Amino acid sequence: MAKVYFSIKQANELIQKIRPDVEKLLLLDEQLRMLDNTRIEFDDEGMEHYLLQVELNKNFHEKNLEFYTLLGELIRKGCVIKDVEETEIDFFSELNGKEILFCWKVSEDKIAFWHNVGEDKTKRRLIKEIEHKYYEQLHRMK
Repeated sequence: MAKVYFSIKQANELIQKIRPDVEKLLLLDEQLRMLDNTRIEFDDEGMEHYLLQVELNKNFHEKNLEFYTLLGELIRKGCVIKDVEETEIDFFSELNGKEILFCWKVSEDKIAFWHNVGEDKTKRRLIKEIEHKYYEQLHRMK
């Protein structure tokens, strides 16, 4: 699949559309962690014990399928999801012929940071640093 490149405006518009899906992804991740850490012990090994184990495993795998299906849909829309727990999502863009990534966390209303490809999240810089140059570049492209 080819990379999808976004302008700041396009990425911010996509954020509004995907926010419910990202929030659902977080909820599923939390549920999966909880199910994965659930251990049930019985005094006797009756049929109810085995049935409960099967139901727990079934629920875990259904949620796992739902999680990865949703994750795949977000990736197909152009989201680069590096860390589900921290819900950091990047969007490819270009600035002065160089590939960059816009950064977004679900706790943020819009794109507020960016970084170069290959840099980690500690190198995030304010979008305002490039916003003016970025819009100038977009106008030149028209």
